[in-house]
Amino acid sequence: MAEKIKELREKAKKIETEARGVLDSITDKTSKEDAAKANDKFDAMMEERDSLVAQADRLERIDTAQRETEARNEQREREERENRRPGQEDRQQSPEANVSEEYREAFRLMLASGGNPSDLPREARAALQAGAREYRAQGVAAGAQGGFLVPTTLAKSINIAMAAHGPMMDKDIATEINLPTGAPFELPKVDDTDKNGDAHTENQEPADDGSGDVVIGKDVLGAYAIITPWIRWSFELAQDSTFGFEDLLAKLVGERMGRTGNRWLTVGTGVNEPLGFVTGAQLGHTAASASVLTFDDIIDLEHSVDPAYRGGPKVRYQMHDQSVKALRKIKDTTGRYIWSDGDVTKGVPASLNNKPVSFNQAMAEIGASAKPIAFGDFSEYYVRKVGDPLLGVAREKFWPNIGIAGVHRVDGSPGQTKAIKTLQMAA
Repeated sequence: MAEKIKELREKAKKIETEARGVLDSITDKTSKEDAAKANDKFDAMMEERDSLVAQADRLERIDTAQRETEARNEQREREERENRRPGQEDRQQSPEANVSEEYREAFRLMLASGGNPSDLPREARAALQAGAREYRAQGVAAGAQGGFLVPTTLAKSINIAMAAHGPMMDKDIATEINLPTGAPFELPKVDDTDKNGDAHTENQEPADDGSGDVVIGKDVLGAYAIITPWIRWSFELAQDSTFGFEDLLAKLVGERMGRTGNRWLTVGTGVNEPLGFVTGAQLGHTAASASVLTFDDIIDLEHSVDPAYRGGPKVRYQMHDQSVKALRKIKDTTGRYIWSDGDVTKGVPASLNNKPVSFNQAMAEIGASAKPIAFGDFSEYYVRKVGDPLLGVAREKFWPNIGIAGVHRVDGSPGQTKAIKTLQMAA
């Protein structure tokens, strides 16, 4: 699979280079008709390039998941060999031994039985109960109380799927706070970028005029529930122990919750849902056109953000894919393209004016009065999550198949409204 991934990335890189050549062929002497044809050809080639990159990314995720599964199986085999050694009988009988792996297998058996723990072997019920006790200690319903704790391996895959379908669900983009309960969480915030120290002369005391006071505000983060529609699940698949049910469940549940969570954290109103970063951000720059972006617009947006917030690993642009399509054709004052697709063969991410870019399909496309681009330090946006996802299982409703639905609780708010700014198109 590694060779296939390499082949796809190299092909994508070749198409990208050829597409740049097509765009570079447009000069001041090129007729409008020929320029339009060249632009259309460029767009088509870059769409093919993006499709190849997406395919390579999917194969890479599958390859990673397979290697992780193999590593888990090897670990389980080592532990089984260890358990068979003399003197290990007590450890084998303990329901707390290797709870995570036992719970994972018991969870699969629970799905295969149609979601009824009473149909499980005694050992599997014990593992489920152990996991349930652990989860109830965190104040979250489990088992018969309303849902089943997702095994650690599956929860990780669901979280990855959510991140892949919305950057704001990715802990590497914003600052994530994951707490075991949904109790209100106070988020203090302070902005001190306009404060300075004073020159000191001998025998002079510090000023006591209130100019040095710090105003500390706070936001209260709650926990809004994202729930998926019922997913009808074939009991044959659930009973097939060789079927990779975790990967498929993660894809189905993670994608749906990821899109909703990302939309909330991007453009949420703050009323019965999180306050999205676009909604909570200050306006950084207004473009002169309602439909066209320029290099000057990008520069003005960047410099609308205080220099204190323009450094760090989480400083980036966010925008819709259609905005990317427009920006790919813009050059700076020296004739260089301000957009870089990175290096798909080495995993180097795309960048705009040398700043990383997150593709966010919840953002508006370019249009009158729209806010299609945001820039700033996304470490100053706080995403609050409550533990890992829960899965609910319905048996009789879909018999002989079963129904599965996922639920997760999130909230979010800007820590500093000055840290992220938006670009708005003209009306």
